[in-house]
Amino acid sequence: MAVAWGSLLSAVRTGAPAYHEIFGRPFWEDLEAHPDIEASFDALIGPPGHGNPDPEVLVTGGWEEIKTVVDVGGGTGALLAEILRVRPEIEGILVDLPRTVARANAIMQAAGVGERVRLVGQSFFDPLPAGADLYLLKSILSDWPDREAKLILSRCAQAACPNNGRIVLLNGVSSDEKADPELLMMVLVGGKERTLTEFETLAKEASLKVQATGWLPSGRFAVECRPV
Repeated sequence: MAVAWGSLLSAVRTGAPAYHEIFGRPFWEDLEAHPDIEASFDALIGPPGHGNPDPEVLVTGGWEEIKTVVDVGGGTGALLAEILRVRPEIEGILVDLPRTVARANAIMQAAGVGERVRLVGQSFFDPLPAGADLYLLKSILSDWPDREAKLILSRCAQAACPNNGRIVLLNGVSSDEKADPELLMMVLVGGKERTLTEFETLAKEASLKVQATGWLPSGRFAVECRPV
């Protein structure tokens, strides 16, 4: 990541990541080509790097309505494991690339929730497991430009339970009208943080409507959407 900063000028000039100019491949492809670095990246964004996450992710409450949670791009499953640990009535589905979800089993077993989790190794650009009550996107949309972010949101909208399904975003949307430029994610993958107004436009294009926003006990700003 330190060397990747050498592509900053090109990224700012073009609005697109230039990571490939230094390393020969885009960031995600470079991770996939180097399993040892990919594993260290998974650790960096998981409990070894960030600690156990706060399982309180709903702005409006209503956990009694939720039977199944899908953690979209959930890495090795730390957040999902915590949610299931404190709510034994809920089942979970972890969606991430195959080599990443393969590393999740130890975390799920350590949390005592392995029997209530289904691990799905796939891209979140493909159709997601359907019919769940809650789809989580934690630190996902800020990794992608608008076109890809819209597709991820559309997949969630298509998969969510039509009557009471929710999509909750943690990180990636600013609470005010000035978003953090997210320079590291711009350099690595062309990502960005969005203002709430920018996100509402993107959500509408993906057949979602923002129902609630607010600050969680963890200090994260969350956005809760419903399919329309």
